[in-house]
Amino acid sequence: MVFLQFLTCLLLCKGLHSMSIHNTTNEIVDVVALKQDVESIKDQVHNLTRLIENDINSYKQGVFFSARLSRLTYLNKNSIVKFNEVVTDSGNNFNHGNGMFVAPVSGYYQFSWTTFTYSNKIVDTELRVDNVIVDAMYAHISVASSIPATKIAICWVNKGDHVWIQTTNSYSENVIHNPNESNAKISFLGFLIEEKN
Repeated sequence: MVFLQFLTCLLLCKGLHSMSIHNTTNEIVDVVALKQDVESIKDQVHNLTRLIENDINSYKQGVFFSARLSRLTYLNKNSIVKFNEVVTDSGNNFNHGNGMFVAPVSGYYQFSWTTFTYSNKIVDTELRVDNVIVDAMYAHISVASSIPATKIAICWVNKGDHVWIQTTNSYSENVIHNPNESNAKISFLGFLIEEKN
């Protein structure tokens, strides 16, 4: 649309430039009109350039985050998992203080989270988008060992929606174990698959 307006202005200016000037008064009026048209074209070119640069920057930047939980954690029912280490966060949309990702654009996103638990412990978690349960994952092991569990979900997220992992309302003692604290394996990640307006 902006490009069509730009072409229209160019044609108008060319037409104004080729007009014959009959007298001084008409000449002044034509020069003023020509200057106004040139300023209008400059504004439109500036706006078009800005739109193109914004599209290029948003395409290059992408939307993705990855965070980890580096410590043994005990959580009650309906408790948000606060992943304390941000590995990567394009656009600073993940808040490690509250464990929430805020979608900068509307579209289809993919989220994945991994938990560990150990010896007769349970961890029961769910993915929530603006407090709506999108998916859930249960992990339990009855032997003296650790077990990981990973879930992947693809869902629609509106711009400004908050996305997080929390425990379900089923168990009052969820144990998120980290079998090797120097290399955290408990994680939460997400990225934009397709932006939609």
